[in-house]
Amino acid sequence: MADPVLNITDHLAHGSTRALDTDPLRNFKFLVQFSHKGVDGKPVGFTLGFTSVSGLSLTTDSIPYRQGGYNTTAQQIPGQTSFTPVTFQRGVLIGTRQNWDWMKQLFTVNLGSAAGIGSSASVYRPFRGDIKIFVLEHPITDGAAHNSPFRVNLNNAWPTSISYSDLNAADNAFVVEQMTVVHEGFDVGW
Repeated sequence: MADPVLNITDHLAHGSTRALDTDPLRNFKFLVQFSHKGVDGKPVGFTLGFTSVSGLSLTTDSIPYRQGGYNTTAQQIPGQTSFTPVTFQRGVLIGTRQNWDWMKQLFTVNLGSAAGIGSSASVYRPFRGDIKIFVLEHPITDGAAHNSPFRVNLNNAWPTSISYSDLNAADNAFVVEQMTVVHEGFDVGW
């Protein structure tokens, strides 16, 4: 049987682009891709950089179940699964208003104009979209999503809130945009 240390040494000596396949993923380089229907009904897709993405978790409720004749302990069966809202945060850049436009699209649905109420158009404009988060491989710096060994796909997501940092003349800080989306599940790709 071959020595595992020798195999790693041989791997490094042959000039591999990945020094060790067992290195943990680094979380500071990632891209976020959005795709949804625009206000005109055509697909809209854009990629934005964020300083942080948080809330990638799910929880499945446990339902205690007591079976007749088995009175020592209760069994546990899975119940409803809930997905935590995901929050994206970034500095505001001039000309990147895609998040705000997506949120405004939700306003039209709430006001009824997207369903044709109060207007001559009776076209429903969907506001849900899919989000792909690509964790990029280190030290690749070209930002290509094909260099992503790990990705998360959020399904049927839509924004529930957008907020901006306080404006303060005494501060020496950036204006920060924070957007929270809810979704109906996510999938992790390796």
